[in-house]
Amino acid sequence: MALDWSFPEIRTTVIQEIARLAGEKYVYPEVGEKIAAQLQAKLADGEYDDVTEEGELALRLTMDLRSISGDHHWSVAYDPEGSASQVDPEKEADPERMARYVEMARKTNYGFERVERLKGNVGYIDLRRLDPSEYGGETAVAAMNLVANCDALIIDLRQIPGGYPSMVQLIISYLYDAEPRHINTFYYRPTGDTQQFWTFPHVPGKRRPDIPVYVLISHVTSSAAEELAYDLKCMERATLIGETTSGAAHPVTKEVILDEFDVRLPYGRPINPVTGADWEGTGVEPHIAVPAEVALKVAHVEAVERLAAKCQDEAKRRDLVWLMEIIQSDYSPVVLDEAALSRCAGEYGKRKFFVEGGGLFYGHQDFPESWKLVPMSETRFRLDEDMKFEFLMDQDGRASAVKIFFCDGRPEVIATRTG
Repeated sequence: MALDWSFPEIRTTVIQEIARLAGEKYVYPEVGEKIAAQLQAKLADGEYDDVTEEGELALRLTMDLRSISGDHHWSVAYDPEGSASQVDPEKEADPERMARYVEMARKTNYGFERVERLKGNVGYIDLRRLDPSEYGGETAVAAMNLVANCDALIIDLRQIPGGYPSMVQLIISYLYDAEPRHINTFYYRPTGDTQQFWTFPHVPGKRRPDIPVYVLISHVTSSAAEELAYDLKCMERATLIGETTSGAAHPVTKEVILDEFDVRLPYGRPINPVTGADWEGTGVEPHIAVPAEVALKVAHVEAVERLAAKCQDEAKRRDLVWLMEIIQSDYSPVVLDEAALSRCAGEYGKRKFFVEGGGLFYGHQDFPESWKLVPMSETRFRLDEDMKFEFLMDQDGRASAVKIFFCDGRPEVIATRTG
């Protein structure tokens, strides 16, 4: 349709239609009227006359809409191919475009990048998308059940630019018991309707209302990912670690103009039942502010320290304390050259340490095998998670003895260098 028009006709139609949508549907009526008036004025004054192609027009309008409103949820994209990235799965009517979206979401595992059990029996879910639960629900259920037996949980939202509240609702439901709890309410300006989200009274599998939860956030974390962090913070259900989020709270709807221009229009706002507010423009602040790149380390160590502090079983507490040093060294690997390793090499009674291939190895005369050690400092090493070695250095910087520690609580052994 639009391809039969001259570009000036396309440009004028797109701008006028966006101005109409802003006035009728933008979440704040007075701001919508301001947007409409300024777009019309710019059009009348010829400020868009230098725009000569569709992609440039989409970019210019995106910049103007965000500048006028201060709302970075606005966007205009020229999308003649109907790419999956521009599909709104909750409102898409075109079956071909919808099929492309579903296939793209499937290939990214609906955003569940990694799910695993970390040291100390801490669950970790690395999320990159929050697709509607209609599509990603089965994957979310599988992920939540995989970490159901963990003693603490870390949810990583540091790389999520947006998503959908239905997935937020499903994830949070696993962190509470069966009694429904009000999570959030959304107000939609075009209809005046509100929509409430509550935790589900039933979820497939095991709930974990009793374990500590840590949520990792960054300046990239936006929209529905911010909602997940904000909701859990307001409900006092999680500790947030990382950076203040982007501050994009408004839900958007998609409007298509001339079949080729996709407009993302902020048409609603969340109303948190605890604060009565949202995070638009301010972002969600963490409880523990650290650079995003170290947030996982901080959360993991914090989780294990908390579990150890509350543990009543002495043997289990000892195991957790033993793991803390190992966890920290995993996130900050120590690399030693052969000269540093050679200061520890030698015979210590039945035990020997030798350097080979850039590593320090441990052997015992009662066993034919030898094992490569992991350095935790220049003088401290470990063998997997079972043994630790602390070399005692003389005044010349050469090891004179080694202390050996065991994870099962056996008394430490001190072996003096004999060769």
